[in-house]
Formats: sequence, structure tokens, C-alpha cells
Amino acid sequence: MVTMAMIGVLGVVALAVDVNHALLNKTRLQNGVDAAALAGAVVLDSGGSPAQATTAINETLTNVTNASGNDEMTFSSGTLIIQYSNDPRVFPDSDYTVSDDSYVRVSVSSFPLEDFFAGIFGIAKDIDASAVAGPSPGIEILQNVVPIAVCSGGEGLGATGYLQDKIYALKMASQQQSEMGPGNFQLLDFGSGAATIRDALAGGYEGEIDISEDVTTKPGGSVGPVGQGLNTRFNVYEGGGVNSSDYPPDIYTKEPVTKATLDSAGEVVYEDTTGADGNPWMYSDYLSELGCNTDNTGACTCTAGSANCTVDQGGQPDRRILPVPIVNCDSADGGTSTYSIEAIGCFFMLQQAPTSNSGKEPVFGEFIEDCTVTGGTPGDNSSDEGPYRIVLYEDPYSEDS
Repeated sequence: MVTMAMIGVLGVVALAVDVNHALLNKTRLQNGVDAAALAGAVVLDSGGSPAQATTAINETLTNVTNASGNDEMTFSSGTLIIQYSNDPRVFPDSDYTVSDDSYVRVSVSSFPLEDFFAGIFGIAKDIDASAVAGPSPGIEILQNVVPIAVCSGGEGLGATGYLQDKIYALKMASQQQSEMGPGNFQLLDFGSGAATIRDALAGGYEGEIDISEDVTTKPGGSVGPVGQGLNTRFNVYEGGGVNSSDYPPDIYTKEPVTKATLDSAGEVVYEDTTGADGNPWMYSDYLSELGCNTDNTGACTCTAGSANCTVDQGGQPDRRILPVPIVNCDSADGGTSTYSIEAIGCFFMLQQAPTSNSGKEPVFGEFIEDCTVTGGTPGDNSSDEGPYRIVLYEDPYSEDS
């Protein structure tokens, strides 16, 4: 009896070794496919093709294999499947197109692990893992918003009231131009001081914006600090301590030859002819010149050393995309005021912002459909407009992804 009991205890201990080993590597495998799915989704969201996303996924898995402590993570040992879809609940998707929202599913099955004692009991020691990643629903709480409030428009059919692919004046340089009334130039009330304003507009605003709550604007134009902060996106650093290490430029800093202006009636005048077919240079030209095709595929990068390319200077994608609160200005009365948020709008910063009030020029941006953000809490409902994040989704075909 004692001998049998000892054998039983040894068997339990032996199985515990295998179970703990399997759980450890299961976690490593899951982390690996999570990272791979996110990498593929980021490539697609940046305008890359499925082939480029697949390359990124395989490179990520290779990096996981080569990481310290991952000796057993040889993904060629298991069955790797990479799938793409326009719906995070459907894989494979026979109607998949890269022109719509893209989701990636990465699965590894029948991944064999080293047996210690499990084989004695006839137990196969294989593990599986899978992950789905893609764009989130519209963000309801943003953490990297540009702290400029823009009055809701009256043209578009969406929540913002703005028309896609049209140039708008965002931050006004004169109180006569602002819909918010005398003394209000559309800055959110996030603190005072030139350095604070400069850093916030460069991308250092740390406050959260909840679209279900109101925002408060502050009086004063602060044209110099606003322009110095925003213009870091164009690789321009004009005093105040802003630098490319903290606030890198956009990957591509080209501007139109003929700049947008505002006429005496407050209407945008934009007569540039350097875009496609002699039209004004727009966001679509920016994407095209980066290798992003009209169906949102392509390299989406530029050659280091070429004109306006900042790849070799630490340039980052999407720095010229400005997510800003769009507010209801019906009750505007000037000065410090509180406004309800109707939506978060995404604008492509067309040209450098003014750093002095001599020309009374505003900040110009082209309204685009949506944009990515680096932080925030997604809402419950999908949206065609506004900022979003690349996130992991529950895999509908796995019980533990």
C-alpha cells in the first residue's frame, strides 16, 4: 500500500511538472500570436497590403522565437494560419477587401512541447493559441487629443457636420473670425503659460477628453506658442524648448506651394495647383506620394534623404493628423465658456501654423473620415467617423483567446 501510494504521489508530481511547463509556454505562445496579430493589423491600418501584413506577422513571430527564454517557441513546429476579414467575427472572409476596415486572425495549432512525464500516461502535450486584431469602434475617451475646440459644422451628414476632403479653418487668429465670441480663440482650458501651451499643441497634452462630458475653453490667442507646438509636425522647432526627441515630425512634411488663406468674409481660399491633375494638394496627394494607393494599400513610406522625408530624422506616421473635439457653439458668448462635445473630428494639418498675429491667419486642416489614436477607451458601437485604436478582439473560434 505504501509503495502504491508513493507511486501515485510521484505520478501527480510528474504530471504537475508537465502541466506547469505547458501553462508557461501556453502564455508565451498566446503573447506571441497577440503581438503578431497586432503587428499585421497596424500594417493594414497604415495602408499596407495583406502580403506586407503577413511579412510583419512572420517577422514578429521570428522575434518572439529569438527572445530570451523562448527556446521552444519554434512556430514552424505547429500549424500557422493567417486570415484577413472585414468583420472580426468572420474568418475566413470570402468577400474581404482592403478598402474597408481590416481585421487579422493569427492562429497556431498542434504546437508540440517537450514531454517530461506526460507521455508515460499517454497524454499528448500540444498547445494552441489564436488572436484577432483590428480597428476599434470609435473612441469615447481620448488621451492624446489636440486641445483645440472646433464648432460643429453645418454641411456634413455625420455627427461632426463636416464634409470629408474639404479644407477648414480650425483655430482662428482673430476673435472676429471665431464663432465662440470675443476673446475666445478655441483653445481648451488646460493651463496657462507659453511652455504649457507649446507642449500641449506639440503633442504633450495629457488630459482626457470624454465625449459624454463638456469641455471648457480659455480666452486668449497664444498664437506664438500654438504655432511653435503645432509646427513640430513639420520638423520646425522654433524656441521654447520643443525638440524632435520629445515631439518628432511627421514622416512627410510637404506643404502646398500656394497656401490656404481666409478671405474677409471668413471663407477658405485655396487655389493651389500642385496636387493630382493640377488640383489643390490634399491629403489624398500626401498618401499617394507616400506610396499609399487609392484603395489604401501600398508602402506608405518615403525614401530617406528625399525631399520632405524625415524617415532618417525619426519621423513618425500620422503626426499631421489632428483629433480635436467638435463642440456645439450655439450658446457661445466669448471668454471662458463651457461647451458640449458632439463628436471627435480628425483633420489633416495642411500647412504650418502662424507663429505671429501679423497675418491674422488661422490653422488649416482637411477633414478626413477617421484616424488612429495612441490612447483612449473605445465605445460600444462601431462608427465610420472619428478616432480609433488598433486593439485585440475575442477570437470567435477559440475558447481562451
